[in-house]
Amino acid sequence: MLAKGWFGNSQQHSIHAQLLKARGFTKLGDKIMAESDEEWEEAKKVNARLIELGETPVVELETYPVITDIKEMLEYDCKDAAEALPMMSKSLALFDDDYVTKAMIQEFIVDEQDHFNWVRGHLNLIKEIGMENYLIEQLGE
Repeated sequence: MLAKGWFGNSQQHSIHAQLLKARGFTKLGDKIMAESDEEWEEAKKVNARLIELGETPVVELETYPVITDIKEMLEYDCKDAAEALPMMSKSLALFDDDYVTKAMIQEFIVDEQDHFNWVRGHLNLIKEIGMENYLIEQLGE
């Protein structure tokens, strides 16, 4: 389930980053692409762990929307992270006897919390300075 979510979310973020860069918002696009790369690596770690445990990973993606409106994109990301965090925290109890997997999920929780805080900060910045000023800040150099 975790790999499926991260693979899908990685692809969503990759597409969003490419759309942002095509519109000239390279600062934001670079940050979103870094998030995509991080999620891709997390998904690969989940698959590697499944193989270590004798399981066969499944090739399947969670479906995520492609959003072109930047504020809506950030709002969706914030909502998605806010929903993922409690689910990941609850899943920790399933791995009380598997310290390797539990530590891996704890690392993912920290990363997701950091992403949530970053997105929430950008939404607050939009609220403070307005969308137009925010977009100017995200233009490339």
